[in-house]
Amino acid sequence: MKTIPAAKVSKEFGRFLDIVQREPVLVTKKNRPVAVTMSIQDAETLLQMQTEVGIRKGIADIGAERFSEFTPKYASDLAARFKKQLQSS
Repeated sequence: MKTIPAAKVSKEFGRFLDIVQREPVLVTKKNRPVAVTMSIQDAETLLQMQTEVGIRKGIADIGAERFSEFTPKYASDLAARFKKQLQSS
């Protein structure tokens, strides 16, 4: 993955966009990584892969009976736990 300083990105934005079409680019600011930029095609592929992984995990959880039915009581209990966590922080 190429690394490009943010200052160079701002000065050569058109060239930067051309590079991003070929490969993801790590953008740095003061020698610290601050962003990774990728083409829209790469982003769509990544999101699709994340969705597929999430679905597989969900199916595995159902198969292993690691789930709770979302009833009104479950929702109420969940909200109460969330409020309690907010109050304690």
